[in-house]
Amino acid sequence: MIRNKLKIYLADDHTVVRKGMIRLLSTFDRVSEIRDASNGKELIAQIEKSEPDAVIMDVEMPVMGGVDAAKYIAQHYPEVKILILTMHTEEVFIHKLMDIGIHGFLSKAAEPSEVELALYSIIDRDFYRNEIVERALKKISAQVEENHYVRLTTRELEILLLICQEYTPGEISERLQISEKTFFNHRSNILEKAEVRSNVGLLRFALQRGYFAFAVA
Repeated sequence: MIRNKLKIYLADDHTVVRKGMIRLLSTFDRVSEIRDASNGKELIAQIEKSEPDAVIMDVEMPVMGGVDAAKYIAQHYPEVKILILTMHTEEVFIHKLMDIGIHGFLSKAAEPSEVELALYSIIDRDFYRNEIVERALKKISAQVEENHYVRLTTRELEILLLICQEYTPGEISERLQISEKTFFNHRSNILEKAEVRSNVGLLRFALQRGYFAFAVA
């Protein structure tokens, strides 16, 4: 089910950037509430009062930066989607954030239309796959050590491949003729077996093991 009336929290230590992003988010049809913070600590304090659907945050902030804030949110509020704004697109950095459970990445130079696309994608599909993610995933080795072998059931593999193709939970449930509750139970099992936190992690897991491949321009 597509969720409207989204509650979005924004964290950035630059007031001008933050105000500009608030103005942009307020033009999105599905966004009904926006709250902002100047650092990760303030953001978490807001979340503790009332959980949002998603957070958009800078990486480099005083008091508590985006990486530490993302770790805390992923651990304590796993239902909250995280979209990172960054100028750092190095593969090692992106992989580190993927391990935490980030749902998407955006360059600070992104166009407004991409911000909206990315936000709705992490809400509806649990991840946003763009050039930043694809470049980071491109060089992943398909070789896996035997002691990291993961056995998936046929149904779990079906669901994993559909997730990688960016189908929504509702679309996957309809396609496989299962309830959304059953889908989420399977997805939970796959996440546990793969030892990842989000669909971005599942995409990387599928690529590492040769289950899934995509072309990168």
